[in-house]
Amino acid sequence: MGKTIKVVICGMKGVGKTAILEQVIYGNITEASEFHPTIEDIYVANIESDKGTREKLRFYDTAGIEPSQTATASGTTNQQLPRHYLVLADGYILVYDSSKSNSLDAIISIKKDIDKNKDKKEVTIIVIANKNGDKEVTESTIHKATQWCNREKIKHFIASSLNRPSLYEPFVYLASKLSSVPGKSSFTPLSMGRKAMKDAN
Repeated sequence: MGKTIKVVICGMKGVGKTAILEQVIYGNITEASEFHPTIEDIYVANIESDKGTREKLRFYDTAGIEPSQTATASGTTNQQLPRHYLVLADGYILVYDSSKSNSLDAIISIKKDIDKNKDKKEVTIIVIANKNGDKEVTESTIHKATQWCNREKIKHFIASSLNRPSLYEPFVYLASKLSSVPGKSSFTPLSMGRKAMKDAN
């Protein structure tokens, strides 16, 4: 295990970013779980990559973008990612709710913002569809997302924040892409920790 890998998780408000992190790290999310809007949280997990190395990942759980702020005439967000994330991030997880097509529009805008501001830094980006809600809307949104991810050459995963095993593949993939040592397989969440940075109120 080498340096700590920094990953920023972002998307529209209410798409399940925090639920995904809580589920994959702690396995404590149910349909009865309640969440308050995130300001900024930091989660730390050791994930075994497909190369057999344990990678320490620090996840920055960001405040969600408002639905009304996801599109402008130029196709970028009014509410951009805070600039310090663009400097520190080694990778990004872009999350959308497959039952809300505007949440896909939000991550498309965020991806443009990342590309515009990352300079020459190489970053790994994955997309997770948090599969919930209306089946017809879900299939249409996932189809559109799959086409966009293929064009952008981004790995697209379909998972659920209520199903922990469905989240293993994207997180192992991300740890593997961001690690540099050769080797072998599987997900072992060890020595998990969490540092919360909440509003003082």
